[in-house]
Amino acid sequence: MRTEPCTGVDSVDGPTSTSLFRLVLAQRLFEERALTLYRQGRIAGSFYDGCGQEAVAAAAGLALGADDVICPLNRELAAHFARGVTPADAFRNFLGRADSPTRGRDGNMHFGVPSRGVFPLVSMLGDLASVTVGAALAFRRRGEPRVALTFLGEGAFSVGDTHEALGLAAVWRVPAVFVLQRNQFSYSTPLARQSPNPVLADRVRGGWSIPCETVDGTDALLTFAAIRDAVERARAGSGPRAVEAVTLRIHGHAAHDDGRYVPQELRDAYAARDPVERLASRLARDGMGVDLLDAIRRDVAREIADGLAEAERSPAPDPASLETGVWAAPPRG
Repeated sequence: MRTEPCTGVDSVDGPTSTSLFRLVLAQRLFEERALTLYRQGRIAGSFYDGCGQEAVAAAAGLALGADDVICPLNRELAAHFARGVTPADAFRNFLGRADSPTRGRDGNMHFGVPSRGVFPLVSMLGDLASVTVGAALAFRRRGEPRVALTFLGEGAFSVGDTHEALGLAAVWRVPAVFVLQRNQFSYSTPLARQSPNPVLADRVRGGWSIPCETVDGTDALLTFAAIRDAVERARAGSGPRAVEAVTLRIHGHAAHDDGRYVPQELRDAYAARDPVERLASRLARDGMGVDLLDAIRRDVAREIADGLAEAERSPAPDPASLETGVWAAPPRG
């Protein structure tokens, strides 16, 4: 599947493996609690979880350097956490608190923390590809050894902005990394009904000559090694890189969607490859004791619970400030 040799899983050290486990577990536990809050009517709109895709988000966030930037989509909370965004920050945003990243203007996943190098989500998936290329172009023009990374899925490959961004990234040879999450569905549309070629890496390599490696996106260590390799090559000046991570969106598109269109046998096959438990098993085989694994689970669960408690203590925004910091287009004519 690889176009170039990856530095390999064996080069992922113990502390990094442990950090990956904490991140995938943090996203899983956070989202389980947030889904409960949504069902209780405490989160407005809907909730978009990344069950089954945590390894990809964690790997991408951890593979970047401190000065790099990331443009996550709606299932990449582990990438936020890897950059230093706290569970309390995320809970505050979902609960619409005044001291949340969006100061209560958004009660969902449209948030970022620029001071942490995390750009806010744009709902129109594919749009952030252009933002990522713009950031990477700025880094190259300023001679800064920095990388910009974003995520794309099957649906984004039907959006014109994606193709324009990939084309410019290749022509300008910017230090951008595109993580392609092949999670089998674009909302309820299976990939086979959207594209004659289900391998996104083929389209990236063939369409724009961007090197792209395909990996098992349920394997956190393999995914991390591939993305880290892509980041290092982009930083070294070899132009844009991409990694295709094959996984499955276990739940529906959002909390209001039961995902009944996903064949049960496919869901069962990927549930058996759960990225959280798969990484836990790998750490145990590599010598991490059960007591330490259990201690990490308890520690992460406590961080999530403490984060929610902190967010619940935060104040609601003052209605009088509703229009503060909100941009509106002037009337036409």
